[in-house]
Amino acid sequence: MLKFLDENWQRFLFAIIGLIMLTYSLDHLAKDDFEAELWEDKQKEAADLIERLKSVVSIYTRELILGNVKRGRWGDSPGWKENWTLFDELVAQHSALGQKIDFSDLKREMDSYFIFDMCMNNHEGIQHAILQAQTAAQAVIKNEFGSPIMDASGYSKRNAQLTEIRDRVADPFEVAKRDNLAEAILKMADEAKYKMKAYFEVEIAYDEKEIARLQMISAVYKKRLIEVTEALISLTEKAS
Repeated sequence: MLKFLDENWQRFLFAIIGLIMLTYSLDHLAKDDFEAELWEDKQKEAADLIERLKSVVSIYTRELILGNVKRGRWGDSPGWKENWTLFDELVAQHSALGQKIDFSDLKREMDSYFIFDMCMNNHEGIQHAILQAQTAAQAVIKNEFGSPIMDASGYSKRNAQLTEIRDRVADPFEVAKRDNLAEAILKMADEAKYKMKAYFEVEIAYDEKEIARLQMISAVYKKRLIEVTEALISLTEKAS
């Protein structure tokens, strides 16, 4: 029972908020038998009340759902299937109570976390391939200059070329919030492949399936708001 309450308290809270909102606004409209001279004031008062309550509901909905999303990064906390189910249920409950609340900003914010998790779960092979190539490039540099190193300037320039080749996107979550993270990872991979070949004659071979998944995620990003599917949710799950 305690586990059930822990997992479902958000739903109970919003059902209560919705009922309070509906009851309180109807109560205000019913008072004084709708005297004609007060009808306009009552309408405005009720409309203002509903708008204020909508604002409160929007804030609490955002905090609760994003809290669930962030909590999902630890242990046995809810995953994306549960996160999207909760979002859909709360939106449906508000709609059933006649609450016309725009949750598109919240959906976009969730989409950013969703895209981030999909990308982070599908780029490790790319990173590993680049790191392996960097090791090979270091061996090329070592063979070129031998030991002891006589050409310090040339050695420094070759290492600067190697440093140019990135194996990860800087601040990936910040990128996910404002841009196409999957596309950024694919661009990084292409640049690394080109520079490794051009500078050191080292080839990088990426996992074609991983590249294809990132291309799909990139295409999904371009069509936001994202239409959530089981296939997309599966991209956030680590292989067992």
